Amino acid sequence: MNIVSYNLRLGGKAGQRAHWRRIFDSAAPDVFLVQETRSPDHYVTKDEWPALRSRSHWRSAPNVTWGSAIYIRDGRWQPIELPDYDGYVVGVELAGPKIEGARRRRLRVFSVHVPSPYIRPMHEILDRIAALPNAQRCDHIIGGDFNLTTGVRHPGEKRQVHNLWLLDRMRREFNLMNAWQVANPNRDLPQTLRWGKDKREAYHCDAIFVPAAWYRFLEGCEVLSAPEWDALSDHNPVVVRLALQNDKAP
Repeated sequence: MNIVSYNLRLGGKAGQRAHWRRIFDSAAPDVFLVQETRSPDHYVTKDEWPALRSRSHWRSAPNVTWGSAIYIRDGRWQPIELPDYDGYVVGVELAGPKIEGARRRRLRVFSVHVPSPYIRPMHEILDRIAALPNAQRCDHIIGGDFNLTTGVRHPGEKRQVHNLWLLDRMRREFNLMNAWQVANPNRDLPQTLRWGKDKREAYHCDAIFVPAAWYRFLEGCEVLSAPEWDALSDHNPVVVRLALQNDKAP
């Protein structure tokens, strides 16, 4: 199972339509979590759109042309709505992957773009996800642009985070781990956002949190970084690779 999260930056620069296709070609996502994206049909040809329509869930954020989306390669899913954050957060529920020796669980997937002022909305979004019916009986994937640092930094890193409440809530309430940090122990957090005057500043606000119970299936996690990605957005895609295979069961 490949999971990708990517903020396209206001739907992408004028005239650019390559974002979704580039992700499909580079990372072959089974689950694609997208933020600041226009409707998926903007990024594919008319011939490709009918097949993509049934696999994508998109909502626009208030008063703009872009929003958040989820693409699911296989399986039937049902949308999950968080009305107070419609377009900033989209969610779907589907059958989770089959794991030998374990009872199959439902899987809830959320593409999150946390709006300003960040801390309060982040708490509220997690509150609403936790309050959904049968939340304790489901596994969760929560990924996207959190606009908050999403990992633990080493003492020698330039940017420091002293309040790790987000990581604590993900772990304690949802049993989730930051896939990049677990897959890359003892490494400095890579840049996922080029923002401000100094484009080299290592802002790390994009992440994918997956069930801690999937640790043994985690094959790797990387942040895609190259001039071609820099030209498409001020964010970098995050790619998680798991030795799990979902199927088309409802």
